[in-house]
Amino acid sequence: MQMIKLRIKIKIMKKICFLLLLTYAVLKVPAQQTMLAAGSRFPDVMITQISNAPVKSLFLNGEKDNKFYILNFWGTWCSPCIPEMDALAKLQVKNNRIRVVAISDDDAGRKAKYLASKPSGLWLATDTTYQLYKMLNLASVGHSAIISPDKMIVAVVRTDSINQRLIDKLLKGETVASNAKTNEPKIQAAGDPFGVDSLTKHSFSIRGYQVGQRPMGRVYFDIPWFKDRRASWFNVGIGNLYRAAYGIKTYGKQEFYDASVKKEEVNGHDMNNKNAFYCVDLLVDSSQKEQFYPILQQYLNQFLPVKVRQEKRMLDVYVLKQKPGATIGFTASTAENSSYGFSGRGFEGTKQRLADFAGNYLSNEMELPVLDETGLTGYYDIKTSVELRTTEGIRKSIDALGLVLEKAQREMPVIVYYK
Repeated sequence: MQMIKLRIKIKIMKKICFLLLLTYAVLKVPAQQTMLAAGSRFPDVMITQISNAPVKSLFLNGEKDNKFYILNFWGTWCSPCIPEMDALAKLQVKNNRIRVVAISDDDAGRKAKYLASKPSGLWLATDTTYQLYKMLNLASVGHSAIISPDKMIVAVVRTDSINQRLIDKLLKGETVASNAKTNEPKIQAAGDPFGVDSLTKHSFSIRGYQVGQRPMGRVYFDIPWFKDRRASWFNVGIGNLYRAAYGIKTYGKQEFYDASVKKEEVNGHDMNNKNAFYCVDLLVDSSQKEQFYPILQQYLNQFLPVKVRQEKRMLDVYVLKQKPGATIGFTASTAENSSYGFSGRGFEGTKQRLADFAGNYLSNEMELPVLDETGLTGYYDIKTSVELRTTEGIRKSIDALGLVLEKAQREMPVIVYYK
């Protein structure tokens, strides 16, 4: 009798397990189908927190109009996105069958400040969860999904590629090619990607494009035996590598080309050309830490198809100075370690010199190199808040620190690409 009961229990448990597995499989199917691309039907997603519009939310699949919707993923913190928004606004005015909905992670306050400085006819939505952005598998903002009147995704494109010619093709029912940069599936590789271990004293590796690696650079502050003597770069272009090696902070302004080199070879924007990207790793001996970057320069010039020579030239620059009569808006640091980070929303650093703040941050944000001429030589805790990532927005955040940027000319190091 007990054996019969046991068999019945086993059968019941098997049925329960089967039903659980079936339920799990059913639940998994939608998740696997949520990745969107050209040709997909737009999902039943509510676009919410819309401002500058007659509606507060938008259920696109419920709209019965004959419009094409352009969902532009952007942010007030994204400097290239600002002129793209201006271009989209003009296209919307010229084409009454186009409605642009710009989706960012900006809250109502930042959107209001943006509209105060740049009035626009575009609808501005907020999505702090990045739901649609993730479903489209986008690698960055500055991309747009184009939705047809029958609620199909026509194309997913770089926003800067949307022009009147593209709109005309849409309205004629012609095919529009997708050109958005999407994320590749990440490859989980065991161990060190370059095969460098703690016993290695000196090594250099250069490879082509590696599938599944996010474009990035890395220094090894968190690994004691690599600290100050190792750095790696994954899937970056020639210009990125040489700028890192020579300490060039301002894109384009400290770079020159002789007749043998085209700019596209160094700073090409064709993200589909995998041959233009490299993975590089350098580890130097402990006794050579101070020579890390000169050693990197030698290796790059030896192995890359484009070479570099360093010169000095008179350039237009900004100089960072104390604003007369202003109160300094940062404090002397008592921290033991230095750290910093920045984004389109501003800078936050601990135990920073003004020279590093100017070189690492402001030279990256402004259109010219920035030099520190404040006369302040200590270490400081510095934080800025940028409302809109434009030259004027950066200037306002600097003004709040009691500092000012002035244009000048100075002799500056530059690099010249040649073959």
